Amino acid sequence: MLQKIRERAQGAVAAAIILLLCLTFLLWGIESYLNQARTVAVAEVNGDEIELSQYEQSFQRMRQRAQAEQGDGFNAELWTTEDTKRKVLNVLVEERLGEQLMASQRMRISDRQLVDFIEHTEAFNEEGKFSAARFKQVAQSLGYPDSGFEAQIRNDLLLQQLRSGVALSAFASKNEALALAQLLDQKRDVGFALIVPAALTTITPTPAEVSAYFSAHEEDFRVPEKVSLEYLELKLDDLKAAVVVDEAALEAFYEAHKPQYTTAEERNVAQVLVQVKKDAPPAEVAAAKVKAEALRALIVAGQPMAQIAKASSDDLGSRADGGATGFFPRGVMAPEFDDAAFALNVGDLSQPIKTDFGYHIIQLTAVHPGGPRPFALARADVALAYRAEQAETLFFERAEQFTEAVNEHPDSLAAAGEKVQLQPKSADLLTRKEIDERFASAVSAAVWEPEVLNEGLASAPIELGPNRIVAVRVTAHEVTKIPALEAAKEDIIERIRQARVRQDVAARGEAVLARLKKGEPVAALMTAEKLDWTQIKGAIRTATDLNREVARAAFREPLAGPDAVAYLGVTLSTGAYAVVEVSHLLLANTAGLEARKVTAIQRDAERSRAIAAWRDFLDELRRSGKVTITAKNL
Repeated sequence: MLQKIRERAQGAVAAAIILLLCLTFLLWGIESYLNQARTVAVAEVNGDEIELSQYEQSFQRMRQRAQAEQGDGFNAELWTTEDTKRKVLNVLVEERLGEQLMASQRMRISDRQLVDFIEHTEAFNEEGKFSAARFKQVAQSLGYPDSGFEAQIRNDLLLQQLRSGVALSAFASKNEALALAQLLDQKRDVGFALIVPAALTTITPTPAEVSAYFSAHEEDFRVPEKVSLEYLELKLDDLKAAVVVDEAALEAFYEAHKPQYTTAEERNVAQVLVQVKKDAPPAEVAAAKVKAEALRALIVAGQPMAQIAKASSDDLGSRADGGATGFFPRGVMAPEFDDAAFALNVGDLSQPIKTDFGYHIIQLTAVHPGGPRPFALARADVALAYRAEQAETLFFERAEQFTEAVNEHPDSLAAAGEKVQLQPKSADLLTRKEIDERFASAVSAAVWEPEVLNEGLASAPIELGPNRIVAVRVTAHEVTKIPALEAAKEDIIERIRQARVRQDVAARGEAVLARLKKGEPVAALMTAEKLDWTQIKGAIRTATDLNREVARAAFREPLAGPDAVAYLGVTLSTGAYAVVEVSHLLLANTAGLEARKVTAIQRDAERSRAIAAWRDFLDELRRSGKVTITAKNL
């Protein structure tokens, strides 16, 4: 319809049509659009909405993180499933529940804590020091503006603080650890025989069986709807790579942003602390001061500061190092400590200084002067920041041009691309899931709009995060269909063979298992069934000569006592069926168990309980709150 309007509308007629369309859109369309945009939520947590855009950004970040961590082992198909989408949404719901609780309890992360975490995170460092450019680069790679990234880190630290508090409630006693050690290190005699599947080629389904299977499982073979796409994509990262860098521009940028490449002065001191509580009685405070003055007198008299600190300092963190604090900038220590440290010259010894921790005697040992890093040393950071700034400026210019070009040429992305110096790309025959995986669900939603799917028009530009915009046009469309029987025949034959083999193996295994349970001698039964029996005396859970799945089942099977015997059957991942005998339970002797092993078991138990406690805590938050999931919007 829109195509016909463009072809036929001319002059005054065109103007009238456009005016009417604009008035209609202004009076109804905009309001409808904005209302819809405000109400598109995928969940509501105690009245607080989680918007679709928030979900999509989080989904993409989690997917990118998984891909980076798993490398070649990354399973892209897994990220197209409804189960994964729901898991991502559950993470957001649980984060929101935690945020609401922390807000109600007025929990917070101070600016100093946030800065300290950021400055000491390796991912944000270059040459062993914090790099603002590197921080910005990481933020952009995850789709955050700088302030948004800081807010997310602050929020993550708060959640970590909350989780740590919950974890403190999970503990395991030494006796529990010893009991676990008995179970973990127990031994059992394990015997087993494997019944393996027959060769699949020996099974030939009849045409009638193939036809019947197809009729009963037609939907399993349905080919999903597919589209081929032409698309324009504007990405900040592509623009960064295209930025031309020359030395003059970098040096000018460096001069204009020199504060970003300036390091603060840092000082290293040795200290002796005489500890006294902040709210201690005056007599205790006075006694602490007298002791501090006496220790200072010893140092003035010639005794080494390090020797006094090791013998008399109450600061456990620095005592072993002779009182050395390590280098620190202003703002890290207590204000009184800071003022004294930054007023001293190298070698000077302070008077006793009172802080909330007690009385400190400080000696300045070294200074790292602050000031701008030389351009040569900062060049790599400068280049990153320069590229990012130039690319951002260009991105916002191009984004506006991109929108105008697509709107002007909705039937030709090639023409639109010329205006923004972009070449259209293509993607052949993608399903809705594959579009979600490659782009985002917002793109698949746009593709299935009638004018895009059926009329050959481009979608409106779609923002996929703050640094990526795409517009798509459908070039081919294949509707969903059930293939002819002949096309699915080989797949059906394979499925029937697999099912029959599994049935045959399980039936034979269960028959052998039943005879063992009735008391038939193992050796005679194995001979009759032409099976090989493997017997392992005193097997442990991690035995390398025992099939892992068999071992897991054997040690899961309850035994009433040391002389008890149990028989069980296990279907293995290979398709084989294991008939298993478990006997002669021997609990581990923990009398001579090394203390460090008991401690390790205790810590493992506490970690497991901490995870379970956190899970229970989140479940309780969810039960006591009101959470509504709108799955249809995913």
